[in-house]
Amino acid sequence: MTTGLRFTTQAQRVKIDPNRSDVACFVGFIGRRRTAVPEAIRKWLQDQGWQRGPYARSGVQPDDDGHLSLLDVPIPIDSWAIFNQLFAPDDRLVSVNSVRKGSTYLGAAVRSFFVQGGRRCYVVRMGDPWPMATERSDRLPLVSTLLSADAAGSFTAQPSDRTSWHGIAHLFGLTDVSFLCLPDLCDAIADDPIPLSGSQPALRKAPERFVICSAPQTDLPADQGVRAISAPRCGVEGYQAWARALNLVANVLEQQRHQLSLRPIQLVAAVPLPQIETLSNDNLLRFLEGPEALFALTRAPEDRSSAGLVSRVVQLVYPWMRSLGAVALPEQLESPEGTLLGMLARNALVQGTYRSAATLPLSDVVELVPALTRSQQSQPSAQNNKALIERVSLFGPTPNGLQLLSDVTTSLSEPVRPASVHRLIGVILRAAQRLGETLVFEASGPLLWSRLTESLRGLMESLFDAGALRGRSAEEAFSVRCDRTTMTQTDIDNGRVIARLEFAPALPIERITVTLTLFDNPQSQLLPALITSLEAVA
Repeated sequence: MTTGLRFTTQAQRVKIDPNRSDVACFVGFIGRRRTAVPEAIRKWLQDQGWQRGPYARSGVQPDDDGHLSLLDVPIPIDSWAIFNQLFAPDDRLVSVNSVRKGSTYLGAAVRSFFVQGGRRCYVVRMGDPWPMATERSDRLPLVSTLLSADAAGSFTAQPSDRTSWHGIAHLFGLTDVSFLCLPDLCDAIADDPIPLSGSQPALRKAPERFVICSAPQTDLPADQGVRAISAPRCGVEGYQAWARALNLVANVLEQQRHQLSLRPIQLVAAVPLPQIETLSNDNLLRFLEGPEALFALTRAPEDRSSAGLVSRVVQLVYPWMRSLGAVALPEQLESPEGTLLGMLARNALVQGTYRSAATLPLSDVVELVPALTRSQQSQPSAQNNKALIERVSLFGPTPNGLQLLSDVTTSLSEPVRPASVHRLIGVILRAAQRLGETLVFEASGPLLWSRLTESLRGLMESLFDAGALRGRSAEEAFSVRCDRTTMTQTDIDNGRVIARLEFAPALPIERITVTLTLFDNPQSQLLPALITSLEAVA
């Protein structure tokens, strides 16, 4: 009798649970330490084909000293210790002529992810960080590096061509990722830094002395520290560049989702800080009063028809925060993406990703900037009666301390506006894909339709038992149909199987309908029609 025990070495990589919904992917700029790569990560890179063969990358090829730069390849990270061993989160020059250094936004985000309870992420290093005082004209072109885009802002990667995968395009090969984060985006599109009062004093000059035949020399610029650099802040032009970048990512995640193993990946992005000296500007004050002003800022002046940032795959988060890991960042402020991602990961592990993360305690954060008033958070907009807290995931003070106040996407559609609903749909689609892999070669007919219905019903019953669905009984919480009422004769003749699944998430919102299609194609498997319909019922 065999016991089923299996012994593994430390170098072997543990297989990821296909139901896991807590893994994040960070894409950004950070330095690489001159340290050895753990054998488990080396083996993973080799197994993924990045070290040898037609898809080999220079970042995995050793230099003369045997060092790997780990440039433009996804690196699996299971702890802050491993991340800090490989990368240099606190090695960023303040300016080109400075010897002083500060922290990176990518490093701060990954640290906060693990501090808040995250357990696994991928890091795609796209290069070394630019000095903090770098002008905007030199930073802005690097956004295309993050997004795998050309100069015109078009996505250039192809899902079937691994040689074209750069930046966010590595998601095509990361089947266990649920969240995407670009911690350097706000810094890349921000206006030029504003000198701050109370900056570091200039270095003391040596006394002048006579040197024979010395050439005239200019004074060296003062070596200012991190406290002399302002945090990334935007005017109208910066907000527009930020919105263009997020819309490009959102379009990729929506349009290419059938190539991303059917998993809805959620982009978590911080709202940039407004410029300090323009806070009295009516537009930016309106931004703090309601979301429509923010979305108006993200449109070009000549474009009045655009809806701005409206997507169920985008989750904005605000305000910025001071934490124990932000002491070496400008104004000691870090963007809140990493903190929210860590909470979402902990939420998936502790109570289920389909529940709101707003009930979880927040640690490590000591202050929020700016401190929004209750009116700024909750004042409804005159246009659609939606408040900022209903369109942006906000942190704020509560009787129990600082907490996440809302867990929402930017969608205007009420059924998928709660981010927990979008994550629940992701759980269902992932399970549907694995089910489709077992049935895709079966002949279409009543027997297959019955098997598919029972399998989907079993999936929904398990979610109902876990508390993810609303209703006094399973029959009230969901329904599954796969028969001649969901398919036309043309569908049947072409071997296409369509299942219709309706469910009520455990939130006081409308009932949601998802249409799943099973094609007679091993590459398609169970393909959703991008959630083809959303139905509201009384």
